[in-house]
Amino acid sequence: MFMGIDCGTQGTKVLLFDAQTGRVAGIGHAPHDIIATDAGRREQHPSWWVAAMIAAARAAMTQAGCAPGDVKAIGISGQHHGLVMLDENGAVLREAKLWNDMETAEANRDIIREAGGDDAVAKRLGTALPVGYTASKVRWMLQHEPEVWARTRHIMCPHDYLNYWLTGRMVMEPGDASGTGFFDVAGLKWDVDMANRIDPTGVLAGALPEIIRSDDCVGPLTREAAAQMGLTTNTLVAGGSGDNVMGAFGTGNVSPGGATLGLGTSGVLNIHTDKPATDLDPVLQVFAGASGGWLLTSCIVNATSATTSVQHLLEMELAPFAAAMGEAPAGSEGLRLFPYFNGERTPPLPEARGTLRGMTTTNLTRPNLIRAAAEAVVFGLKWGLDRQMPFLTERPAMLRLTGGGTGNPVWRQIIADVFDAPTVGLVHDEGGAFGGALLAILMLERQGGGSRTAAELCDQFVLFDDRKRTEPTREGVAFYREFYERYDQERKLLYGI
Repeated sequence: MFMGIDCGTQGTKVLLFDAQTGRVAGIGHAPHDIIATDAGRREQHPSWWVAAMIAAARAAMTQAGCAPGDVKAIGISGQHHGLVMLDENGAVLREAKLWNDMETAEANRDIIREAGGDDAVAKRLGTALPVGYTASKVRWMLQHEPEVWARTRHIMCPHDYLNYWLTGRMVMEPGDASGTGFFDVAGLKWDVDMANRIDPTGVLAGALPEIIRSDDCVGPLTREAAAQMGLTTNTLVAGGSGDNVMGAFGTGNVSPGGATLGLGTSGVLNIHTDKPATDLDPVLQVFAGASGGWLLTSCIVNATSATTSVQHLLEMELAPFAAAMGEAPAGSEGLRLFPYFNGERTPPLPEARGTLRGMTTTNLTRPNLIRAAAEAVVFGLKWGLDRQMPFLTERPAMLRLTGGGTGNPVWRQIIADVFDAPTVGLVHDEGGAFGGALLAILMLERQGGGSRTAAELCDQFVLFDDRKRTEPTREGVAFYREFYERYDQERKLLYGI
């Protein structure tokens, strides 16, 4: 058995994958609370992640009916960009600021201005520096809580903290480091000079962890961690990565040209390349892949979080809400939602707010509002693809879909028509958790001297679900090509893009 763990925004999922049978033997889930304010603050305490991981792991073990010694290795996926701060004794100093924390927008603008602007930052780091990256959180702490920041001796992202809790070792790998804002993504090393620009006190530069590979072994479980997880100290932990990177790995997106579209709380479009982008569009992010290569990425903050807001507004259960999406026609009879409820990363509108346009007495219906929300999410990802295209040799031939939103066939059809590309779902659509389990297998094989590649591993275990394959329609592609152009022009006028 191999355990994959995905520490997300709303909860932690744990799965147990049986490498002999190729099946998921058990799944557990535990929710997280979140600290949220209208000012854009989004925080969680790392202890909440640990408690959820333990509860979910024990639930998965019970469902699978396996003994502690059956689990050979663990791979962890976690929210990118979060800032976990530890003191000299390894104790957590305060709640972690999360990837979707927009309270740091001003601090982020200051960093970019001081570094010479968006283009200069993208050229230096090999990636954009949007609000939400770890850098802006560091600067915010320096400005607003200097006493706490002065006590900081180690920094981590969420999945790195879970690795530390499990093994006692403080490390980070290139995938998560790519989303900090002080890492050279092409050179796969810390940019210490950039770290000192962000934090002139030197605390940040002194708190940077060792960089290891995603498929390296962090170490075995400590005695305490093994006891609480219901495992043994023989269980090994792989380096893992952030959920963006692990979600791509879990869909088999490990070779040039592969494309993964994930619809979770956030929406992500990852396209695999074998070399880092040069002269990068400063709205795009680049992450080091878990198995080599890089992921050219566009990410929207408002994905299923946007449709969930509409669901809560309408006070509907999930099943009738999803069904109502199919009751509205393409274009939602002219109803157009710009779902920037908590600002947005792509397009870069950190302080924007949502707008609903085109309302009439006849088109303001539940189905139209629900479909307009789904269309808006896809349009946000399409905006990102248009900026990725200059760095690609050709359009993605197929989109691998993952995440809760892709379970809706209407949403899948909207994606296929807007992107004019077939989409395919997966048999094991467990996102970063499944990627974590696969990476744990790869790590253990390499510990034993094996030479199997990540692509060979994924060819064996990443299976497509033909029932979820969706082809674009000629009518849908033609309609959305025109409708999207009008939507995009309206967005430019409304938000000054």
